[in-house]
Amino acid sequence: MTALTEDRNTKAKQGGLFAHSVAATKTIYNGAMVNRDVNGYATPASDTVSHMFMGVASEQADNVTGANGDLTIQGKRDGVFLFAANGLDQGNVGDDLYVVDDQTVGLGIVAQPVNVTGVVLKRAPSTRGAASVTLVYTNTGTTLAFGGGTAVDVSGSGTFVLTGTDGNQIIAEVTAGSLPVSDQNDSIQLRHVRAGVCESTETASSVWVDISGATRK
Repeated sequence: MTALTEDRNTKAKQGGLFAHSVAATKTIYNGAMVNRDVNGYATPASDTVSHMFMGVASEQADNVTGANGDLTIQGKRDGVFLFAANGLDQGNVGDDLYVVDDQTVGLGIVAQPVNVTGVVLKRAPSTRGAASVTLVYTNTGTTLAFGGGTAVDVSGSGTFVLTGTDGNQIIAEVTAGSLPVSDQNDSIQLRHVRAGVCESTETASSVWVDISGATRK
């Protein structure tokens, strides 16, 4: 095609909404978070590495007896929604949140290191990878390594990006004076499907989630 020389009637649709074919055997409930599976079909949100977050369903689609694409689900790609929370509080406002199930969100790191003291981890939202990765602290040299990747000198307090051999990354906030006095390691459990940002907390078990950034990568 060549550049325009006159006005063009360009079709448009509402960018804040989606309508997507539903995966076989799946039921998506009204108000549920929705993922796109590896084959491109809508499915109830879950912490599955091959999935991508789509938004929040605005209707129910019961495709339990159907094949891929027999039904279409409609939903919202923008907005702030109240979901159940897994281990969150007021201190998490502004943090990236990840899918636990189709109505629950949590942090990208399931639990902080126990053996490698003096280190607080955050998930790098732009990366994805294995569900369980080893964090290794080596006392000689004062280094941290993640997922078999290159060891990083953490002898001074600060924020460090650790990269695994698969390209997966985490952010480590280090307090040097609290690091172990011997070699230590922890198995770190990661979540994979980013659902948005914690906008505010409602109760000890529910938070408001701004999904806009997660659906527009």
